[in-house]
Amino acid sequence: MESLPSYEQATTAPHWLQLVGPYVLTTDWRRCSRVNKLFYQQFAPRLWLDPLVTARHHGLHPNDDLAWYCRFVYVHLNSVRLMTREFVRSLDFRNFAVVASGLYSTDASERAISNSFKHLPTLFPRLVCLLVDGHPELNPESLAWVDVINTDRKTPNSLQLLDLANCPHHLNANFFRSAYLRDLVYLDISSLPGSISQTVKASLNPDHVPGLRVLKIRQRELDDSSARILLQRFGRQLWSLDLSNNKLTDATIDTLIRMSFSSLTLRSDAHFHIEGKLISPGRLGTIEYGPLEFLMESKESSTFVHPMRYFPDAPPYICGRSHQELQEWQTVRCSGAGPRRCDDIDSVKSHLLADLLGQQPVSTSSLTHDARSGQGGLTHLSISGNQITSAGVRRLLRCTLGRLEHFDCSVQHISSITSNAQSSLRISGLFGTSHLIRPVFSSNLRHLRVHHSLVTNIPTVNSRELSQRAAAVFAETVVREHAQIAYPQVFVPDTNPRLSSLTLTHIPTHSIGPLILALTNFLDLASSQQHAVEKVLASSTQRGSKVVRGLQYIRLELLSDEELPTALFDDDVDFDQLLDPASFTNDNLDETSGDAQAGLLAENAENQIGRETQVIGSPKMSETAGNSQSDIWQHSGDVFIVHRVEAPESWTGNVFTLKVWTGSEVTGMSPAVSKYTANVQDPKLRKNVGPAMPHHVAAGVPYGSYIFYTAWDEMIFPGGNAKPNLQPLLALHKDVAVAIKEYRAQTRGTDRYWKGKLELVRDKR
Repeated sequence: MESLPSYEQATTAPHWLQLVGPYVLTTDWRRCSRVNKLFYQQFAPRLWLDPLVTARHHGLHPNDDLAWYCRFVYVHLNSVRLMTREFVRSLDFRNFAVVASGLYSTDASERAISNSFKHLPTLFPRLVCLLVDGHPELNPESLAWVDVINTDRKTPNSLQLLDLANCPHHLNANFFRSAYLRDLVYLDISSLPGSISQTVKASLNPDHVPGLRVLKIRQRELDDSSARILLQRFGRQLWSLDLSNNKLTDATIDTLIRMSFSSLTLRSDAHFHIEGKLISPGRLGTIEYGPLEFLMESKESSTFVHPMRYFPDAPPYICGRSHQELQEWQTVRCSGAGPRRCDDIDSVKSHLLADLLGQQPVSTSSLTHDARSGQGGLTHLSISGNQITSAGVRRLLRCTLGRLEHFDCSVQHISSITSNAQSSLRISGLFGTSHLIRPVFSSNLRHLRVHHSLVTNIPTVNSRELSQRAAAVFAETVVREHAQIAYPQVFVPDTNPRLSSLTLTHIPTHSIGPLILALTNFLDLASSQQHAVEKVLASSTQRGSKVVRGLQYIRLELLSDEELPTALFDDDVDFDQLLDPASFTNDNLDETSGDAQAGLLAENAENQIGRETQVIGSPKMSETAGNSQSDIWQHSGDVFIVHRVEAPESWTGNVFTLKVWTGSEVTGMSPAVSKYTANVQDPKLRKNVGPAMPHHVAAGVPYGSYIFYTAWDEMIFPGGNAKPNLQPLLALHKDVAVAIKEYRAQTRGTDRYWKGKLELVRDKR
C-alpha cells in the first residue's frame, strides 16, 4: 500500500454483494438485477456500464452488430428510464460493427453510429469513455457540435476518455473547443490524417482541455517545431506522453527536459550504501551532456550485492493532521514495492469505471493525483520510432532527475562525424547506458522498452550492401567486438531491482550464437534475482513484509524475418568501409580457411559474452573518491588538456574550464584506451565533455576524470579494408525463438528456470 486509507475507508465494511459482485458471471447480471432493490443497485450498473462489451459477452455475433445497435439506440432506449440510461458510462466501438454484413454500408453505418454521437449527452447523460480506435466508418467530427446538458450539477456531463486512434477522418482544428470534451483526462489521436500543429494552436491546449493528463500522438508526422509548440502549451500538465513514430530529433529531447519535467529531483544520498550517489564538483554542466555528475560507489553498490537492495523505501512521514498528502516541495520517490501506474487505454478505462462501480465521485483527480510524490510533469514517455540518437537518450535520462516511471525508446541511432558517416553503414543501439538505469539515476523507473543492445551489447546494423541476415551476422561479430571494447558492461537484472517490466526490441530472428547466449545468460541472472528475492522473503520475520520483486515480465520482440539469400554477402559489398583489420587478431586472416574464420569469430564472440557477465559493476571508489576533480586516479603516462566551455555551451551560462583526459602515452594499454588516444587526436572528435562513468573506468579510464564522449563513442564504428570470408557463418545460423524455447524447456524444473512471464513476439511491420 503506497498510502494509508482514510478513516472512513478503514472503518466502513463493504456489503457482501460488493465483494462477490466482481466474481459473478456476466451472463448472470440480468437475472441478479431482478432479485430485489439491493441486488438491482449492485448489478444494474454492471449490466449497463459498457453495453457494447456486455452485449458481446452475451453472445452478440459480429455480423449482427449494426442491426443490434440500431434497435438499441433508436428503439429500445426510447422506453428506458433516464436513471437506467445514466448507468451507461462507456461505449467501446473497438471491434464493434467492423465486419461487413447485409446492413453494413457506409450510409447505414454513419446514420446508425456516427449520427448518434450528436445525441450522446441526451442518450447517455453520464457517459465518460468513448473508444472508436481504428473503426473504418465512424466519423467523430459530430462530437464537436453536441449540446451539453447538465442533468446533475455535481457530475460533469462530458467525456473523460476519448480514443480516436487510427480513424480515417480528418479532425477540424477547432475540434477540442467543444464543452463536451473539456474534462478529457485521456486522449489518443494517433495515426489520424492532417496536421497536428494547427490543432494545437487552435484547440488542443490547456485553455480548452485543462484536465488532460494522458496524451498519445503516434504517427502524426510530428516534427521538432510542432513538438515544441505542443510541449510549450502543455508544460508540466501531462504525466504521460506518447510521441512514437514521428520525425523528432534530439532537439525535442532538449525541449522535453526544459518544458515537461519537474525541476525537483527524486534522487537522494540516503541510499548511498545500497545504490551509490551522485557528486557534482562545482555544479557544472553542458547543454550537450547535461549536469557533470560523477557516480560515487559504496563498497557494495558497484557489484549490486547489498543485502538491503530488495527492501522497499519506508513511507514518508507527514507531520500534522491537516496534511493528508505531501506538499509540492516534498519530493519522495515511490517505494518500489507497490503496483506501477499504467497509462494504456485499457488500464485507464478500467480505473475510471472501477471508480464508478465503487460509487466514488467521478473526478479527474483520481488519475492526475500522484500520491507518491505529488509533483507535476511527465512520468511516462514514449519516443520510439523517431530520429533520436543514443546520446540524446542518455542526456534525457541524466536530466529528468529520476522522474520517469515508464520509458519507451526502442531505436537509438549512433551518429558518427568521421568518414564512416558517409558510408552506407548505419548502427543503432544503446551502449554505455546501463548505469543510467540504476536507481541512483532512474529512481522511479518501473517499465522499460528499449533496444536489446542494452543487454546483449549487439547493435542493429543496416547497410545498402548487406541483407538483413548478413547485417545481423556483421553486427554480432565485427561491430560487437568494437562495442565490447568501448562498453564492457551491460544491464543485468540487479542493476535496478525496482524495474518490474523489460521489453527488448529489434532482436534478429537468427543468430550465430552470441546473441542467444547473451539472452539466455540474462534469463539465468533473472532467475538468480528471483531466488534472492524469495530468500529475503523467507528470512523475513514480519508477516506480510513487502519486498521489491525485481523483474516480473520480460518481452522479447523479434524483427520480421526475410528470406535467406543464396549467398550471405553479395559480390559487390564494399568491405573497405565496413571491416576493421584490428577486429581480428589473426595476421593471416585472409589466408585462413572459411571454416576456421567462422569458428574464430563465433568463439571469440561467445568468450566475450562469458567474460561480460562477470563484469557487472565498476571498481569500488568509495575509499578515495572525493568531491573535486583533484581526486582523479591517475596512471603513469596519462595526458590531460585544458578544455574551455563557452557560455552558449554551458548548462548554467557560465564560462568554465576542465582538465580533460586525452589518453595515455604508455604503449600496451587496454584496447579502449589505445583507440580513444588515437581518436582524440582528431579535433572534430573533441566534443561532448563528460565525466567518466563505470563502463569507462572498467575500460581503463582514470576514475574522476573527464573525457570527450564523441571520441569514445566513435570506437564502435569499424573501419579499414579487411575482407574476411564470412560465408561459412551461414551454416552456424540458429533460430533465436527456437533456441529460447529450447532453453526454457531445458531449464524447466531446475534452479535456472525463471518463473516470471516471458513473451516472444515477432514484429510484423
